[in-house]
Formats: sequence, structure tokens, C-alpha cells
Amino acid sequence: MRKLVTIVLSGVFAVGLMSANLPRPDQAVSAAFNKTGEPQGTEISVNPSVGGTPSGLRENNAVLVDSSQNGYGLVSAETNPISVNPDNHDQIIMAYRQYTDGSASGSIGMAASTDAGLTWTTYSNLNFGLADAGRYPSALAAGDYPMALWNEYGGGGGTYGGRPYYTFDLFGYGGGFWFPGQDIHNSPASHDSWVLVPTQNVDADGNYIVNVVVTDWSGNRDRIHFRAQTDGAWAGAALPMSSATLLVENSLDFRFEGESNYTSNGNMDINSSGVGYYALTSYWNDEIEIANHTLFIKKTTDFGATWSDWYYVPDEVLNGYFESVFPDSIEDGEGGWAVLSDAWTPFLGYDTEVTTDENGGLHVIVPVLPSDDGGVYPYWAPENGIYHFHMAEDVFALASGPVDVEISTVASMQLGWQILGDGGWQANGMSVATDLNVEDKLYLVWYDVSDTVSIGDSFFSYIDVMGTVSFDNGATWSEAQNLTQTFDANMDETYPHLNKFGTDGQVAMMYQMPDYDQPTVTPDEVAADYLSKVYFMMASIGPVDVVDTPETPVSFELANNYPNPFNPTTTIEFSMPTSGLVELKVYDITGREVSTVHQGYLNAGVHQYTFNAGDLASGAYFYGVKSQGFQTFKKMLLVK
Repeated sequence: MRKLVTIVLSGVFAVGLMSANLPRPDQAVSAAFNKTGEPQGTEISVNPSVGGTPSGLRENNAVLVDSSQNGYGLVSAETNPISVNPDNHDQIIMAYRQYTDGSASGSIGMAASTDAGLTWTTYSNLNFGLADAGRYPSALAAGDYPMALWNEYGGGGGTYGGRPYYTFDLFGYGGGFWFPGQDIHNSPASHDSWVLVPTQNVDADGNYIVNVVVTDWSGNRDRIHFRAQTDGAWAGAALPMSSATLLVENSLDFRFEGESNYTSNGNMDINSSGVGYYALTSYWNDEIEIANHTLFIKKTTDFGATWSDWYYVPDEVLNGYFESVFPDSIEDGEGGWAVLSDAWTPFLGYDTEVTTDENGGLHVIVPVLPSDDGGVYPYWAPENGIYHFHMAEDVFALASGPVDVEISTVASMQLGWQILGDGGWQANGMSVATDLNVEDKLYLVWYDVSDTVSIGDSFFSYIDVMGTVSFDNGATWSEAQNLTQTFDANMDETYPHLNKFGTDGQVAMMYQMPDYDQPTVTPDEVAADYLSKVYFMMASIGPVDVVDTPETPVSFELANNYPNPFNPTTTIEFSMPTSGLVELKVYDITGREVSTVHQGYLNAGVHQYTFNAGDLASGAYFYGVKSQGFQTFKKMLLVK
């Protein structure tokens, strides 16, 4: 059963804008741990032998690795569930909430590849003997040992009992001997620890260093920091994890009102020289000094051993940039205008992705949308979307305070946020990577609504993983590229994660696909409420060179079929300027598919197909072509 079906009509954005806004900014608490972080319904068991995800087409080779009990394991952009060994790029690991017997959603699974992702070995129940309720897993591919990190639900202190653990394969990649789960927190029973944000480094002396930041749900949702540093190369013993240190005192630094949390999880990255940053978005505790929901940053220069006080993007910089970006008024779809007040401000969302380049510069990817006294407006204009914030290391010359920032547009999310709803603008599945061989090159992926289509009285949305690349340190970004383009309306790809680095245009990526035939949460309201298939892809992200010759069409076009009316055959012709996957299908007036005329790869050019309707009844039909983000339909009439 198709679950992500929605009605999308041109011109309705402004109408929905004023009538269905999200709550006011002072009530727009973080979606993490609320609507998108955990199931809102009751978890139910499933039998994966029933139903299943149909096969489909992709522009690149994607490998189905395993199944996840539901889709919540990859929801948080702050986790790092895929990791490539920096010393051996053929060794790749992925951590996820694994389907085991259908009755529990907390089994931690690990998949390991030693041939660059061509084949995989999976391991189950890495959290055996614990609470069997693992959440938010991450992976670190150390030089000799693959590691998984996660928190158990119900295994520690506080209301939810969050308890952070790690494990590693004592026999190395493919060894299959997983060390018993080790506590990360030195006092786990007295704290409610959730959503681990890990990094790994090797310093100049060969010491292996792990930094982990967790959110403490007990009390004021502070952010707690842990650190381990070996003496020389890691020899496969339990890590010498430090005691908990307070990195973010949430109620002191930021606005915190009881159960209302305005602070994002935060994210962290440290480069090979030991320079790194921890960044989050929130409201400052003194809103006269800093009024916006903006970006706050701490810096380290010693692999996380010490951290600075807070830096931030000041209101005047944020307002000055986005006042020239977002329109103050738009048509409301009813012949009038929707107008923001003079006091509107940009709102930096709760989803943050962070990377540190080798020059010590900070890159933060974050969603931005307007906020006003009437609320935050995720569908306001095409300018609503994902933005890149770059800060060179020298802007952090002082000990703390405001910093200069370069802001650039990555992608519009207006359509995606409208269709994905409340959780859409707060959990975009964004993931960023640097390139090991090309300086100033960055990769970025996210998931979005790539297409919508109306067939008869039915309206469908297609969710895909999108990718883009920057060759100038994030100042400009290439046109969004559909990395997982699938043609079946039941196939949606969500919550992508990249390895922290890529090489020469390719980056290791994992994502998931919900199986809409198998709900694992009731009521099943969002894509994460279903059994999800876990995929790996060695993603090729970058511009595609198109040779423009007189024989090559300059745009996608679908011609009128001829003859029309017809009996029983007609010719359908379309042109495409670039080579790629193409789907040509015929539907009846109700939107039911009646024929697949073509599904597969085609070269750029003009293509003709003969459609034989000998087995169909007289009446009106639709034929449609879909390829590389282009999709259109036309009507034809069969008269017998």
C-alpha cells in the first residue's frame, strides 16, 4: 500500500502557508526525540517474508545489504553510521538498527565489506545481553578494528534509561568476534544519555583518539563529552574513556523552559591536525544580546582535549544576508498577498551537519526558513532550503564571540518540506564529506521530493536522495543530482549518510528504503514507521558532461502520440538531452498502470516506441515518461 501519497497542486503553497504553519518560534522545539526521533505509535512485529519492496532502477549500483526493523535508526544527521577505514579504503562498515526476529526494534547490526562495498558480511545482536533496545548507531572504521557505538533505551538512568555503549571486532575486519558492549559513560546509571556524535583521529605520534558527545536527557539536556586516547596504536583493548565533562550547559547557555528544548543535538568534526568544531543551533539565554535562533560554535585545537567558549553568527550578519534572500510578501493563492511583518527573522533549523577541512575551516550545513510572530514558515518561498555556512579558521582568532561567515545556497526545500510535513524541515538527512585528493572540494547529500505527478484523480510524490558538489570550498554548488532515481511510486529513498571523506568524485553512502507493505509502527504515519531496507552505494557525485551536437536534443520533451485517436497501435516519441534511465508507461483514467512500454537505460537522442492497445477497452488513457528528474504525461484516446 502506497503511504507517501499526497495532493500537490501548483499555486497552493501560499494558501497552506498561512493556514497550516508550524508553531510559533518560541514553541518550535527540536524535533529530535519528539516527532522524528522515535516512533509516536506502538511498535508491532513483522514478517519480512510477506510483501517486500519491489525491484527498481538506479543510476548507480546500489547494494541491498540488510533490513532494519524500522527507519528511525538513520533519522539523525548527527550520527555517523557509515565509515571507511582511512588506511584501507576497501574496508567499509555500516551500523544500523537491524531486523532480527520481528519482535524487537533495538538489535544493533553491523555490515562489513573488505572489497569497497561490492559484497558484505552482516553481524547481528552486537548489543546482546544488554537491554536489546539499541538506538542511533554510529560506526568508526579504525585502522585495525571496526567499531559500533549506540545508546540503549531502558539501560541506564532517568525516564528513558539512555546508556551509551561501544563495541569492536577484536579479530579485525571480517573477524566476527565482537567485544562485549562497553560503557562510555563513567556513571551510566545516574544519567539518561542519547544520540552519540562520534569522531576518530590518529595524531602525529600514532595515538588513536575518539571523541564522543551525547545528549543528557536527565535534567536540562546538557551535552556531555567523552574522550579516549591510546598510547600508540590501538591494540584492541578496551578504550581508556575519560570521565564525563560538560561541553554544553544547556539551561545556562541557552533558552530552556521545562520540557521545551530549543537546542539542536549538535554535531562535531575534527581534522587530521587536531583542529575541530562542535556546532549547534539554539536561542541564546539573553535574547537582547542575540535574538535569532542561530549558530553557536566551540573550537578545539588539540583533538578535543580542550574546547573554547562559544562563538556565534550574530544577528546583523544573519539578518543582513537573508533579508535580501527571502521575499517579504508572496501571493497567497487567493488573489491576495501574504506578508511577513517588519520583525521577521531567519530561523536556522535543528538539523546540523558539520565538517572541518584540512585548512582548519568550518563548514556547517543547516536548513533556513523565515520566522515571524505568526510562526515559522517552511513553505514560504523557493528560497526556503539548505544553506552552507563557511568560517575560515582565522575568524576564530579571539577566544569567543561573533564570527564572520560566508553563506551560500545549496538547495531549495520548499516542495519537500510541504510534502514531508513538520518533520521535513527538521530532519533532512543531510550529510557532507570532503575530498582527500582535491582541495576545496565538498560533497553533500540529502533526501527530497524529486518529482510529483497527477494521474487521473491520484497525486503522487517521489522521494529520492539528492547530491551536489562544490569545487570552491562551498561558495557555489552544482545543480542537484538525483542519486537514487527510482520510478516506482512505492520506492522512496530516505536519510542518506556519507562517509566523512570521498576520493575523486566518489563517496561511500548508505541510505534506507521503507517497505510500505510492512508497517512496524501503528499508526503508520511517516516513512520511518515501516520495515526499511538498508542500501549501500558508492555514489558518483558531480556534474555530468553533455556533448551538444546537432543530433542531441537540448531539452526533455514528450511529443503527442500519433495517430490520436488510434486503433489499436500508436507511436509515442520523446527526446532526452542526456543519457540515463528512462521509464515510459501507460495508465488508465483511474491512474492504474496498464503497460510498461520501456524501462531501462537509453542514450541521449530522440526515441520512438509503438504502443499496441489490442487488449485494452476503448477509452481515454495517459502515457508518461520519467527520466533524470523530468516527468510529464499526455492523454490519448483509444477508439475501437
